[in-house]
Amino acid sequence: MSGIEIFPMTEENYKTVAAAAKENLAEAWSAETYFRQLSNPNDYTYLAYLDGEPAGFLSLWYIAGEVEINNIAVSEKFRRKGIAKALFSAAWKDIPNGSSWFLEVRQSNTAAISLYEKMGFEQAGIRKNFYSEPTENALIMVKKYQEE
Repeated sequence: MSGIEIFPMTEENYKTVAAAAKENLAEAWSAETYFRQLSNPNDYTYLAYLDGEPAGFLSLWYIAGEVEINNIAVSEKFRRKGIAKALFSAAWKDIPNGSSWFLEVRQSNTAAISLYEKMGFEQAGIRKNFYSEPTENALIMVKKYQEE
């Protein structure tokens, strides 16, 4: 979709990332935590805008050839507009080929699971009672990166 712009998290926009997290995630990190990530050399956090308005973000760590997706959220009014795919595409361009990508997703979040499967993630296990508010299992999903 046109109008989507992706930017890395910076000192100028980390509060926007934190606000998006608070709006969309029950267990959101604080603005201070996102600010500390700016000095983490393993952190890759991206902020998506649609037509100039903050629409979502993706936060991940790249360590020793593996990617752990910490958080991804798209604001409700921007869902189903290609934001998540654009965020992942930006990350895939920045992370070397051959990486394994890991994430956890609420077992009840069928829309996210379907999206991840369409992007090549596969279910690899379950983390019992991983989430709170409410307590719920997480599906562990993995993708072996291949250049698209």
